[in-house]
Amino acid sequence: MNPLKKILVIAFTMIITTNIFAKEKEKSNDQSQEVANCDPCVNETKSEFDRGYPICEDTFKKGYNAAGRIDVCGKIDTFVTASFIYWEVLSDQIDLGVLESNTNSNDRNIQILDFKEEYEPGFKVGLGTHFKHDNWDVFAEYTRLHGSETTSVDINLQDTNSDFRGFWLIDHLLEASAERFTSPILSRWKMHLDKIDLEIARSYYIGTNLIFRPFIGGSAHWLDQNYRQNYDFVTIIGLPVSIANNLSLKNDSWAIGPKFGLNMNWFFFKNFRLFGRGSIDIMFAQNKISGSHVVTATGALAPLNPSLNPTLTGYKKYILRDVEDFSIGLGWGSYFKSDKGHFDLAVSYEIQRYSHTNYMSTYDQTFGSTQFQDFTKQVKPGDLFLHGLSVTTRFDF
Repeated sequence: MNPLKKILVIAFTMIITTNIFAKEKEKSNDQSQEVANCDPCVNETKSEFDRGYPICEDTFKKGYNAAGRIDVCGKIDTFVTASFIYWEVLSDQIDLGVLESNTNSNDRNIQILDFKEEYEPGFKVGLGTHFKHDNWDVFAEYTRLHGSETTSVDINLQDTNSDFRGFWLIDHLLEASAERFTSPILSRWKMHLDKIDLEIARSYYIGTNLIFRPFIGGSAHWLDQNYRQNYDFVTIIGLPVSIANNLSLKNDSWAIGPKFGLNMNWFFFKNFRLFGRGSIDIMFAQNKISGSHVVTATGALAPLNPSLNPTLTGYKKYILRDVEDFSIGLGWGSYFKSDKGHFDLAVSYEIQRYSHTNYMSTYDQTFGSTQFQDFTKQVKPGDLFLHGLSVTTRFDF
């Protein structure tokens, strides 16, 4: 073939091929631009690390507490939490009484008849959001724990040297004269706790694998308690008399005040972490105590003196209450769907204390002491203690 014709054929072929590849590239760019316009997370410049997880030592300049929060790609930047709690509910001043034997001997035996507390199920739900300004977050959480427990004890007074001295019956001298009990001592305690916490916080790196989240905020709770005790016994005061004791007391309380605390996450293997949390509340609280105590007699001395059937009508006691809350546990989390979402699962052991929550026994014993000149002294108001397992899930979106 003529060399000139060869050159023309080669040139024509190169022009056609270049044109085809140019059109394909333009088409590919148009498709990529269309995807980017629909999904900004795809076109977003990716960080060199997953925020909220371990980093390299030289990622940030030392001395600056860079934000360590969970940072998902999206406009909402909100998170929700849900927890199942299984806690034991403990309280001061709810025991049944004292069983004393060998009362005429120097070797007396004393047995405390304690109230048996149990574990109760409950839940927490929370909602939070992040702010663009310096990566602060706001989080609100509601806690609900309602429990009802019963303790029943059969008393066997084997001889005249055995006495039962209850913590609740007003006429302790009458109770001490019991010859035999005709029914078990039955005590019931109900506790309803509803709590709202509000936190303003900022998460930041304190080390390559350590993140702190100090917070301030407020807390409010409503704590309602009811204590009932019933039993019957026979006493001999000249003639046999059957005594029925029925007690019902309530302590309804509310409290509100500031809250301070700190969360800590230490990542020890990939996305697995050990975490701790502690907080304290200083709260203004009201306790409203009310109830009735009915002692009825059947037999030779019936009816009993009406002074043994008092009613406590809505006494209010204002106090300052401190609430402590501490927990420790293990957690794991991960981003998903091109960093548009984040999931976290945590299991922890939690303890809480609420001071000055039980004035029921205090005022019952005070009345008994003044009415019958017994040696009972006013006891310190009881505290409420909670501890147990918490399982928490969190979704960021």
